[in-house]
Amino acid sequence: MEKIFEIQVRKVEKPCYVKGDDSIDLKPGDMCIVEFEKGTQDNARVYGIFDTGQINLKNVISGKILRKTNEHDLLIMQENEHLKTDAFRICNDKIKEINLPMKLIDVSYSFDRTVITFYYWAAGRIDFRRLVRDLAGIFNCRIEMRQIGLRDEAKIKGGYGICGQEICCRRFLKDFEPITMKLVKTQNLPLDMSKISGLCGRLMCCLIYESKMYEDGNEK
Repeated sequence: MEKIFEIQVRKVEKPCYVKGDDSIDLKPGDMCIVEFEKGTQDNARVYGIFDTGQINLKNVISGKILRKTNEHDLLIMQENEHLKTDAFRICNDKIKEINLPMKLIDVSYSFDRTVITFYYWAAGRIDFRRLVRDLAGIFNCRIEMRQIGLRDEAKIKGGYGICGQEICCRRFLKDFEPITMKLVKTQNLPLDMSKISGLCGRLMCCLIYESKMYEDGNEK
């Protein structure tokens, strides 16, 4: 029987829905190998499992879960982690050589090594056509450049907040919600940016957790 699986390929990517066979023994938190429409295979983490009637099929992308990650797959994933160190260095050297105003944040190999994704931050749009051509010639595979924000950088690199715990975006947040100064004022917090900002330099995501309680209290 066919099921719909909510998966996340990389921490910086938003979760998505793909189809899979119910005979595959998967539960939330498991790793799996998924094949997308273009034939690219990648590893992903399972967040949820649904019957086809529970999810709007318009939200299901073209792809299919092949299997639960096995020991051989884990070895390939470890090799890809080692490979990305050299890819990061090579790309960073090229960025400096071409003098592009961008900061390389992370690199990710697809499971089958047919695609390398370079995540970067930049203040505006970047013409990286020459960079992509050079990298494609070096690695002989498809190159994708993905611009991300400062909050995404913190999610990738991780760290600990002023609460002493690992930052929320690294531990469990699947997506970012808008965090505004209104939340700070509603909770009567000090307007000291060093106390209400996260490692990314933006307002802390946790400000939204108790906002409803404060709003209800202020209305009484």
